[in-house]
Amino acid sequence: MFQNDNLEVEIDLIYDYKDNNAYRDRFNQLTTLVYDINFEDWYQKGFWDDRYLCYSFLRDHEVIANVSVSKMDVVINGLNKKAIQIGTVITHSDFRGKGLSRALMKHVLDIYEQECDIFFLFANSTALDFYPKFGFESFGESQFRLKFNPIRIENSTVQKLNCSNDEDLEFIKQMVMSRRPVSEQFGVSNNQGIFMFHAIKVFPESLYYSQEDEAIIVYQQEGHTLHLYDVVSQGDVNINHLLNRIATEQTESVRFHFTPDQFTEKAQYEPMDDNEDMLYIKANFVLDKNLKFCVPVLAHA
Repeated sequence: MFQNDNLEVEIDLIYDYKDNNAYRDRFNQLTTLVYDINFEDWYQKGFWDDRYLCYSFLRDHEVIANVSVSKMDVVINGLNKKAIQIGTVITHSDFRGKGLSRALMKHVLDIYEQECDIFFLFANSTALDFYPKFGFESFGESQFRLKFNPIRIENSTVQKLNCSNDEDLEFIKQMVMSRRPVSEQFGVSNNQGIFMFHAIKVFPESLYYSQEDEAIIVYQQEGHTLHLYDVVSQGDVNINHLLNRIATEQTESVRFHFTPDQFTEKAQYEPMDDNEDMLYIKANFVLDKNLKFCVPVLAHA
């Protein structure tokens, strides 16, 4: 039991309950109500793994607040770190202002502060005053753009992957499990669950496999801009050659949604747009605030 003086009744703290159908259903009800996001398909396909854990308050058999942790490995400025990303911070509208998110955040940080080197999360403008109370600092990410004139490559084999096909999904999962980080400035690995959530819920029509590069590519062409979201590979990939395989005659620029190490000297960079969520970090090491980087978008929890 968890006693909260702002509530008329006691509430229960539940956690790591993904295989409990009743609790998982209540969690999905809350996320659907507030964010219009449902995690059931992700669970049923087997991608909700043990590295994504919910910590929730239960009142009268209903989940009324939640903070989730996603365990992953990161490389920052060439250094390998154990990381936890905080996500799905949510409270039912009927119970806001009662300190529930604060209590869950404190509980999670107390549990994991000895297990990881860095906590990070993304917050919208409504929560910018909340996270510094727990020792988080805001970090300005950069967005990278590159002017690009494609050179047509003959006999290039880029195959679209089908997220409705179990074999393709298993192939994607295996590739992600053994991937190398897409960047040494800020790259992520061992986070296949979060990647697969994006694959089936956000980018199901944007995943391709390049045989020449032995890489999964997540990209979209919008007007004259090619948006490159991720490159999943086990070895080095020549991004310039890869871009020539996927660019069209309309492509005039590339927007990278990760840090493009191979192009950081050539690419233009500027602060993220104001409508993007702000990155907050709490680390047990000194992180250079002048470092130009972008957290891979398919690693966002």
